[in-house]
Amino acid sequence: MASEEKHLRKELGILSVTAITAGIVIGAGVFIVTGIAAKYAGSWTWVSYAIGAVPVILVGLSTVMLNLMYPVEGGESYVYPTRIVNHYAGFLSGWAMWLALIGPVAITAKAFIMYVNALPGLETKLNVVIGGVIVTIIFFIINWTGIKTVKIIQNILFIFMVAGLLIYIFLCLPHLNMEYITMASPKGFSGIWKGASLLIFAYAGLTLAADLGEEAKNPAKTISWGISLGIIIPAILYIGSAFVSTAVIPWKNFAASNAPYATVASKFMGPFGVVFIIIVAWAAILTSHNAEQTVGARILFGTSRDRVLPKAFTSINKFGVPGNALILTAAVAVFLIISGTIQLVAEIVVAMFLYNWIITHVAVLMAPKTQPELFNKAPMKLNGWKAICPVAGIIVSVALLIYQGPKALLYSAIWLAIGSVFYFVGRLSKKEEVDKLITEWPRERY
Repeated sequence: MASEEKHLRKELGILSVTAITAGIVIGAGVFIVTGIAAKYAGSWTWVSYAIGAVPVILVGLSTVMLNLMYPVEGGESYVYPTRIVNHYAGFLSGWAMWLALIGPVAITAKAFIMYVNALPGLETKLNVVIGGVIVTIIFFIINWTGIKTVKIIQNILFIFMVAGLLIYIFLCLPHLNMEYITMASPKGFSGIWKGASLLIFAYAGLTLAADLGEEAKNPAKTISWGISLGIIIPAILYIGSAFVSTAVIPWKNFAASNAPYATVASKFMGPFGVVFIIIVAWAAILTSHNAEQTVGARILFGTSRDRVLPKAFTSINKFGVPGNALILTAAVAVFLIISGTIQLVAEIVVAMFLYNWIITHVAVLMAPKTQPELFNKAPMKLNGWKAICPVAGIIVSVALLIYQGPKALLYSAIWLAIGSVFYFVGRLSKKEEVDKLITEWPRERY
């Protein structure tokens, strides 16, 4: 048991969990990846967003049910899969989700600098790589000082960002062009589906509220509301902003821009409008970045509690933060900033999320048999005819996983292979201890 002054701290209410959950998914998702998806879906990008919401709603239902069974740190990513499905598959789920958070940390850091460079009249452009590393270090320091500091900054950024995006949508409405709205998708329905498979990235963090189960006040209520609002708020903002954006300017211009929403704003709002949307983009991107570092560290922490990974990653600093887990999370993000491309990283991240979502749905289907006592006490159950939700979630997630393409799947397989080495080496070196810990529910350990 950790000493009294070094423990996880219950600081998060419904607003904070919603801000972290929805904040993770609104950032590079809406301000950068929307432009990439438009290359495939064109003016029908908003339909891709609507399609992408379907598997997210399904996995949200499954995650809420599991959280109501047992709120725990690292629950959705690692604890539920290992205790309900299979130790090995569950470990890979946690391992996959850790990378799935590190990738967005790198993407949002670079995206922030791209939007800084989009400021009108800026003569000297910032180096995207160096700037991205600096952003990562600043938010590493914020995260190091505790969940309370993270919560305050997250709430402020989130509220400003939601208000700003709603204002952007309403200001665009008088400038919609029917010619742009009715333009066909450049690649037909296949392009819309490909767009949806990419835009899963923009939704991919909503279930991660369940990984903060031990830092939430009244976790069953708080996490459930956080996930629910985390679906509704991004879906409205994504579909609405994508629709108006590709209706104000041709989708080709939107897709070709490094800062597509700023390009739209420049069409009718002038320099002031561009600065306005850039500031909103800053808030959105930093909201994502802050939350991704927070949850990424908790996932590594949760995945290390059973001693498969080194015990050092379960160390908690004096501010109640998994310090070593946070250090490694930020360090790998810096590596990706230096070496990765946004679209490839996004596709790998989506593949990791989809693998985790498949495991989450399987856990819901297996819970009545493998954890009957906890399942029977849960106030919400997806059994009987309701089991159609996790079954449909598995089918849609598998289809979208295949659509990520061979390169993303290859890199994802390499990452899971590396995780497999860690699992088998870590487990064999201390088999008796690991086997005992991995069969227990770990909430009271820290």
